[in-house]
Amino acid sequence: MNNPRITLLGSQEEDLKDWLTGHPHGHERGAIILFRRFSRPIKDLPKSDRFVAVDIIKMTEEWIIESSKTHMKINMRQFPEIYYRCENENLELGFVHNHPDGFVDFSSRDDTNEKNILYGLSGCNGEGSYLVSLVLVDRQWIGRVRHGQQPSQAKKVRHIGILSDKVDLQGIKTPNQTSKNLKRQEAAFGKPFNAKLQSLRVAVVGLGGTGSPVATLLARTGIGELILIDGDELDKTNMNRVRGYVNKDISSNKAEALSSFIEDLGLEVTVKAIPEYLGETGKAIDALSSADIIFGCTDSVQSRDYLNQAMYYYGQVYIDSGMSGNVEDDSNGIPRLRTQKGRVSCILPESGACLRCQNVVNNQKLYREQKLKENPELRELDSETLAKDYYIFGSDVQSPGIGPFTSATANNAVATLMNLISQFRKLPSDLRQDNIWIDFVHMDIHSNKPRIDSECIYCQEGTILLKDEGKNRLETPQLGKVPSNV
Repeated sequence: MNNPRITLLGSQEEDLKDWLTGHPHGHERGAIILFRRFSRPIKDLPKSDRFVAVDIIKMTEEWIIESSKTHMKINMRQFPEIYYRCENENLELGFVHNHPDGFVDFSSRDDTNEKNILYGLSGCNGEGSYLVSLVLVDRQWIGRVRHGQQPSQAKKVRHIGILSDKVDLQGIKTPNQTSKNLKRQEAAFGKPFNAKLQSLRVAVVGLGGTGSPVATLLARTGIGELILIDGDELDKTNMNRVRGYVNKDISSNKAEALSSFIEDLGLEVTVKAIPEYLGETGKAIDALSSADIIFGCTDSVQSRDYLNQAMYYYGQVYIDSGMSGNVEDDSNGIPRLRTQKGRVSCILPESGACLRCQNVVNNQKLYREQKLKENPELRELDSETLAKDYYIFGSDVQSPGIGPFTSATANNAVATLMNLISQFRKLPSDLRQDNIWIDFVHMDIHSNKPRIDSECIYCQEGTILLKDEGKNRLETPQLGKVPSNV
């Protein structure tokens, strides 16, 4: 499970395919891809580099000495400028080409080209350099990675993930036998499905009423690696709605207790607990950067804001879930559940409205949360007094945690991931993949139309899409400096 993983955005893949297959005489074509590598130290978690594509340079005529349907001779004099850019911008070099003749593996000529490129790269930028190689065969990708210290050895990738409005995982080796636990899942979604889940590293942030069933269900569906993030301790009052905890876990850290429970299931999943709140130290953010998929199950607005940013910086899939509800007394003074809704927001780097445009996160909510965190006694005051005396507007939505509703929302969140990979859902025209609400009282499923901000730096202008963080994690000083890759 320590093989590297590669991520391409859907627009990047489309551009590459059009270029590689567009030679007027059907010859091989090539391109350079510049990758950002995420490999921050995470104790007790297997090393598995993520290479996220950030730029594509097409190999036009000046790059190619000669080509045919079976080979391509590269002008190596074109590379020094690329080597310099990799060093200057802390990027890794990728070389991609196609096999028009349909040869479904790397050729001996590919070996020679890769070693020559890596030799030049290591000579300029040092033996710590990487070379990512991709080949397009019959519109499918295969990939491998070489390192400057061992240029003759090529490590095959765990997967090549293409993120559009779905998740297409390619280059995966499908095992001959399927685990007995997953036979029914294979029958429903086909043989490659389980292998795709096994290749994923998934992080779950928040392990309460929604997050704990999400985590346990992910483990049971065959996810290969799970990162569980939560700094909270389990309280006895949580036990009506959480999953995977027992009485002896009360007062223990949620991430550590749930990690132990999942390990005891005896499934083929590697679990790592991060017993910290997101944003209080950099450890949780670093672990987050290593994941392919993020599940946000936290009730913290600030944490959701960090997750909303992270998926754009790190090129990930973000599935966020939340609950809202209201209880009012009836005419006889008896409490009645008036509304109870579960939300699942599915956002990809180039698809879906971000949490700010969905109004799940906004500056007013962030301000209110911070002020109440600094002054917990203010929670006892009514909304009018808060607004008049403390300039804190809005109110906490009454959202009672009720097991069947939190679990049903968690189930929908995990099913959303399965749909991204298998596309089994047939959504009616009035539902949006990025925002689905289930109203458990009125038994209604609907989507809220986002309030799109044309200047949104996240999902509209794309200002931070695959952007370098600079010195600080998520360009946020309070999250600390970005550590060196390992």
